[in-house]
Amino acid sequence: MITDAREFRVEVLLSFQRALWDMVTPSLRGVAVRPASPVIQARFLYEQVSHEDREIVSEVEAYVAADFLPPVTVESAAIALPLEFSRELQEGEAWVYLRREIGGS
Repeated sequence: MITDAREFRVEVLLSFQRALWDMVTPSLRGVAVRPASPVIQARFLYEQVSHEDREIVSEVEAYVAADFLPPVTVESAAIALPLEFSRELQEGEAWVYLRREIGGS
């Protein structure tokens, strides 16, 4: 049983890292997660979002949700963020995946 916010954060980040195995596509620029119990929010940042990308996000969300008991829920979004826009964390987020990009973040 998770007892504090720091432990919850670590469990969420590890869960996402496992869930992302074999789910990273060439257009995925980064995955930012906000582990604020009981709601885990994730933003999947793509150069452009395809139908397959949306299915992958849904699958990753299901894998992460399976690692936690209610009342914890997972909310994920596939977001188009073309290369001309920088990747930035929002308040309370942490990167669980960040692709190497030449000349930028």
